[in-house]
Amino acid sequence: MKRGFWLLLLVLGVVSAQAGQEKVYLLATAGLTDTSVAQSIFLHEPDITDLAGCQEAVRQGQRHRDWQQYHHILRNDKAQGFSLQMQYQCVIGAQQVEPWFDRARYRYTYLIKVDKQSKLAVQSMDSMASCFAKRRALPALEQERSHCSKGNQRVR
Repeated sequence: MKRGFWLLLLVLGVVSAQAGQEKVYLLATAGLTDTSVAQSIFLHEPDITDLAGCQEAVRQGQRHRDWQQYHHILRNDKAQGFSLQMQYQCVIGAQQVEPWFDRARYRYTYLIKVDKQSKLAVQSMDSMASCFAKRRALPALEQERSHCSKGNQRVR
């Protein structure tokens, strides 16, 4: 009986430690130039465990136009007649993020905040309008470090 109890406590401890464990993500946001319309994805590579490694992978991907890590494809053909601006930011987050699939619909609305230490905070919103209202209510410095975006990954 005691052995089973201690085993259960150990398993629960491992599960809760993994749930709160921070991961390094590449936050990639495609925005229509001169608008507030944006789509964001969260890419995770298990081999990249710090911000410096993420930043180097971004430099390599942009320089060679071949993303060996954080592989993604910008579909310019889907935005004919519009100019897209890509922004890449390496962040650290403890929230659980579903894997990214390029063909999934961008149906989730998020208020995405990144602080000075590159800590990621993602808040689910009902709509883009409610997201913009929530963002406008933030202090000016937080507004600068946040944006509203559509996503196709569930973030918990």
